[in-house]
Amino acid sequence: MNHFKEQWIKYKLSELHPNDLIHYGKLYGITVSYEEAAKLLELVQTSSWSIDDKQSLHNLLEKAEKIVAPQTYALMQELFNHFIGDL
Repeated sequence: MNHFKEQWIKYKLSELHPNDLIHYGKLYGITVSYEEAAKLLELVQTSSWSIDDKQSLHNLLEKAEKIVAPQTYALMQELFNHFIGDL
């Protein structure tokens, strides 16, 4: 992926608020608590990852599994696979 696009994606993620994540979750049928959303945003905003590096995305997803409900994680994994490809 173009480096500029990746930086833009990371910038947009840095601007999100937990309420935004809750809203986007509802669009995909995922119920996310405020606490889960805050932890997920902190994880994504502070972790080192790259769209081009599937291992870094896999590591990010593994960390997310520890901080969200099992049903939320299952849907997150499905969305990751849909938008990014099988991890």
